[in-house]
Amino acid sequence: MPPRPVANVGDGDSLHDWFKSLPIVTKTFLVSTLLGGTLLSFGMVRGEDMVLYWDLIKNKFHFWRLFTSFIYAGKFSFNFAMHTYVLYENCKRYEANPFNTGAGGTSADFIYMLLLTSGILLVIAYYFDMMILSESILYVIMYNWSRREADSPVGIFGFKFKAIYLPWVYVGIRLIMGGSITEPLVGIAVGHLYYFLIEVLPVTHGYNLIKTPKFCIDFTDYVTGQTPAAPARGPAYTGMGRTLGGAGVPAGNNAGVGRGAGLRGNLATLFSPATPAADAAAPANAQPGHGDGLRHRGGAGTGATTGHSWGSGRPLGTA
Repeated sequence: MPPRPVANVGDGDSLHDWFKSLPIVTKTFLVSTLLGGTLLSFGMVRGEDMVLYWDLIKNKFHFWRLFTSFIYAGKFSFNFAMHTYVLYENCKRYEANPFNTGAGGTSADFIYMLLLTSGILLVIAYYFDMMILSESILYVIMYNWSRREADSPVGIFGFKFKAIYLPWVYVGIRLIMGGSITEPLVGIAVGHLYYFLIEVLPVTHGYNLIKTPKFCIDFTDYVTGQTPAAPARGPAYTGMGRTLGGAGVPAGNNAGVGRGAGLRGNLATLFSPATPAADAAAPANAQPGHGDGLRHRGGAGTGATTGHSWGSGRPLGTA
């Protein structure tokens, strides 16, 4: 009896082919998050070196924090795995069919959405003393996919519903389980602002304020070689996945989110990575990775904790 064929690197259905098939933004997010988790888990970097400390950004030029705060998901853990999985699923589904803001509904439109919404989140983080933005950007992506593919069926724990309700289902689960919903709500609010500007405002007032710039199109074309020439953005309303007066947009990936048996535990912190607490006055003394969550600092340079907290996390520097 001849031996059964085994898939090798480069063959169909191999890990290599799967990775090559990922679109550019999804691939970048996935690799960055995994790399950050690896560096943290093996002690190569400290958690406080990846989060937002505005004094260090302004005075010590730690500009990398503006990026790493969006990919920080803590050390390898159940929460890290769930955050990474849901980020991967929503990035992949939205990048397959993003809202067309001038690049023909390609990765270039997705890149520009991330640039705009990340900038808004950074402004919010500056004024409201937020240190981690990875969860908020996840909900920005999730919310816009839920609007783009509003009628697509999704499911959690065997319960099926339309995609438009997906962000609110996760928020409800977190609320029931006692987790914080602040970061998800911030992400949903910013995501809705973006949706309003590209889908509602052009129809109600005739203003097209957002158009994907040429550098995003050129970059995507350089990386993938698959970006078509950017068509003119017309007044057609494509909210809820349909063009006004036209046929429905084909449904995207209908795979259910979060069906694994392992999801039955620890739902209160489903997307809340274990996060280093903030003491901007002495970040080097902090020891990240202890406890299940994050408590926001009460103010720069103070050890007090006020506001919301994730799970049962402890402020850094406490026993």
